[in-house]
Amino acid sequence: MNYVAIVAGAVLVMILGWIWFHPKVLGQGWMRGAGLTEEEMNEVNPVSMIGALLMALVISWATSRYATHTEEGMSQFVHGMFHGFMPAIMYVAPVLVSKGLFEKKSIGWILTGVAYWVIAITLVGGVVYALTPIAEAAG
Repeated sequence: MNYVAIVAGAVLVMILGWIWFHPKVLGQGWMRGAGLTEEEMNEVNPVSMIGALLMALVISWATSRYATHTEEGMSQFVHGMFHGFMPAIMYVAPVLVSKGLFEKKSIGWILTGVAYWVIAITLVGGVVYALTPIAEAAG
């Protein structure tokens, strides 16, 4: 198990979230849909941040469980992106869409969250897969 790759994947999720949901990117619309003000979003909640980081570590760890195999003729980064993208599209996206519809959220709010998670998990796969063979060969 490559802990550097797992932590790198989790940090990527957090950084991407900070950019994605920033008020100058997609944060304004997302906040309106969530019923939050910018002041509320700027209040640092350590429980939320720690919880989000722990969940990002779980996603990264779960992705790393299969990162040691290779696919002939494919870079590990691309291979990992595939392994991130497929569960994101097949499991995460349907769950988030269903949840958002039952919560009567706007389609824009739903798609903002779905797109974030599909991109984040896809990139986690790429990073974890790309880093795992290098670290294991050195170790």
